[in-house]
Amino acid sequence: MQRTRRGLLGAGVGIAAGAAGCLGVRGVEYPDAAPDATDGDDGEPDPPGDEQLDDPDPVLNESLAAATRNVVDDAVWFATEYADAVATYRDAIAGVVAEVDALRAAADESDAVTVEMVDRLDAAARAAADRAAEALEPHFHPEARIRGRARRHVEELRTVPPRNDVDRFLEELDRMRRGFASIGTAIYVAEAFSRDPIHNRLLDRLLYPLPEGDERRREVRGTAFVEVALASRGFAAFAHEPYDDDRYDRSRIPRIYGGAFGADRREELRARLGPIPRSEDRTDELFVAFADRPSAGNRPSETFEGWASELDGTPLYVQRYPDADTESERLVAVLADASTGGRHRIDPGPRPPGSDFSGELLGGRRRRSAGTATRPGRDDDTLVARTLPRTRPGGLEALRLRRAREVQYGTSVAGR
Repeated sequence: MQRTRRGLLGAGVGIAAGAAGCLGVRGVEYPDAAPDATDGDDGEPDPPGDEQLDDPDPVLNESLAAATRNVVDDAVWFATEYADAVATYRDAIAGVVAEVDALRAAADESDAVTVEMVDRLDAAARAAADRAAEALEPHFHPEARIRGRARRHVEELRTVPPRNDVDRFLEELDRMRRGFASIGTAIYVAEAFSRDPIHNRLLDRLLYPLPEGDERRREVRGTAFVEVALASRGFAAFAHEPYDDDRYDRSRIPRIYGGAFGADRREELRARLGPIPRSEDRTDELFVAFADRPSAGNRPSETFEGWASELDGTPLYVQRYPDADTESERLVAVLADASTGGRHRIDPGPRPPGSDFSGELLGGRRRRSAGTATRPGRDDDTLVARTLPRTRPGGLEALRLRRAREVQYGTSVAGR
């Protein structure tokens, strides 16, 4: 299937349609694709964030499994490792600044400079680059910037010892210190390694596969607004391209209140999913909502100002379990408690990334619907549970499965 990852995870980012699930104890039925079809691999290196997804374990729905696993893995990294990673980065940069200060003091005191001093500084910068890379990559890529910044100064400093020009040496050290201090500040870190909003490879993975062509990629990224909430880890964030506050006046930049997929909305979605959420042995529970990114540059009276829930995003629900056996047990329990229908393809037909599509509902009807999914395991089963939508503000009848007005949700309860 040509558009598995973006189609299933994104459910058409930036549009109102959702992905409808299907029931089939042997897994989801996808539109046919040629055996040698690929996800647009033209033999050229993949751009950052659009890499081939690695799934070493054979699964029935390999593309969906790999794509969903990578999204959950990156969300877990932001929730559990990001803070320590950026702290390590800042400490590494501070080490270079401290080495510059030490060498400056030594040169000023001795009134002499040596090649050994330059070697010492070069080694400190290389060590900092290695530490930063180990902490942040492959989510962010600080190594090249650190090495490039250090190289410029080190190359200039190497020209000084032969003529023992101490003043020139100190001048270059001061420049190097200012440069490295600037990339170690909290403000720099918040922008270069942003978690508010997220716009690194996790955004790309949520939208995977991005279309070919830089212009089209920028368009898709620039119009997507994604809420990500990892309830199991107490983490929530928005994922979208940041607004250009240098280009637009603040009054022309959308103001979005609150956090991503708050507790009330999570509880409501759980209730609407009826028997699908299974907390026993669950290792991660991820809520995602895809919406249009409010545009900037409009007149202040036309600029969006409100809560994220007002963007009417299409929700996606993910559950991760420690292994396939646990997943199978939970799926059996869901099937026992849920009312299920016949098989339906999750995508009624391949379409280009970013196009609208709706699931085929029972009885031949088509309705826009919110899609849910989880990370598939070796024996990927996908369940459709139908729940009655809210009939009055604050009111839910979650397990009334056969009513005239229905909203369809699909989920795959899966193991790692």
